[in-house]
Amino acid sequence: MRNVNPKDLEELAKLIDGKGGTSDKLTEAFTRASALNVSTQLAPLKPMRQWVTDTAPDLRKRAAIARAEDGDPLGGFLWAGFSLKEAQQLALNPDLALLAGAAAASGERDFEWIKRQPNESIEEWRTRVKGDAVGKISGNKNLGEVVSDYIQLTAFASEVPGAFKSAVVGTVHLTKYFKGGVALKAPGTTLAQLLKGEGSTMIPQRIRRMAVSIGARTPAPVLDALTGKDSLAALDNGKVWAWEANLLKVGKSVADTKKIAGASKLVQLTSGTGAALKTAGFWRTTGVVGGVAATGAGAYELYQKGNPVKAFQKDKAGYVADVSGVAFNASLTSAMVAPNPVTIGATVVTGAVYGTALVIDNWDTVKKFPGKVEDAGKWTKDKVSDGMDKAVGGAKKFGSAVNPFD
Repeated sequence: MRNVNPKDLEELAKLIDGKGGTSDKLTEAFTRASALNVSTQLAPLKPMRQWVTDTAPDLRKRAAIARAEDGDPLGGFLWAGFSLKEAQQLALNPDLALLAGAAAASGERDFEWIKRQPNESIEEWRTRVKGDAVGKISGNKNLGEVVSDYIQLTAFASEVPGAFKSAVVGTVHLTKYFKGGVALKAPGTTLAQLLKGEGSTMIPQRIRRMAVSIGARTPAPVLDALTGKDSLAALDNGKVWAWEANLLKVGKSVADTKKIAGASKLVQLTSGTGAALKTAGFWRTTGVVGGVAATGAGAYELYQKGNPVKAFQKDKAGYVADVSGVAFNASLTSAMVAPNPVTIGATVVTGAVYGTALVIDNWDTVKKFPGKVEDAGKWTKDKVSDGMDKAVGGAKKFGSAVNPFD
């Protein structure tokens, strides 16, 4: 019967190879000995360095297995090679937590495929493991690849149109801006424009009329809360509509006014931030928050891939797509906060690059996917046919057994 506290093992591992732990102290001792030309005096301690290298990971592995055996959803992910923070994020997926936990608790080497591969990001692991699980359960590797490819292509289909749309719409807006001085609009504010009767003529007239009707029946305070308060847009060089305003300039204008009045820095900050949020409205604010989150998540995915040079050499098109994706989300978020020629222009360029890179990166998968689906369909049909034959045979045997006249 096991009697061990996983947290105790993790703490012990931290004391061995954590900051200021045994590993750091050994390194410091050998460095000082080398500087004093007395390294030979520490020769008996050399095996201990290897012990430190091997023991700390082993303790964490045992702790992860103990967690999994106790039903802790983090255990399987820790065993698979993720950090505690990453495991907490992944634990929101109960299906993956169950799979990883069962693998860790089993102790079987057949589940090594669940472990995280070197420089594999969380999203890459999610996609691969789901496909591999189907392949292992069914005994058909192709079927597993179909699942992984489907997940990948679903993300591809949702990202590419948005990237190219931002590039095209941004180009149109910039052309109108430089030709006729038309104010630029923050991306993601189309619905707000429609409700206030300022929707693009590219949108069908029937939809625009419906939106205006809904906007007219919506109480003004509610409409302002959702779409932004237009009266505050004037603080940005006399802009008319909230979606045209640079939120940073609006916030700074209000903060400067408070500063002149002798308000404290805290009051200046809260007043400026409040004015910016009122100008943005709920929908635009949500878009900005989502953009920041997407940029951060993308940047973290890049970090997980390790050395940029090696990551690029390993998968050129994929790495370009990842980098351009982060740049696109960052520029799109900037344009939502401060619509101007620079931010909109950056969105146009990064959107075009990101969309193109995604197409190139996924082109082989797109070409091969129909064939894989066809093969999977044939395999499934054969399995169903075999199952039906066995069911019919079993039914006949059962009928013969219970028939008194047979």
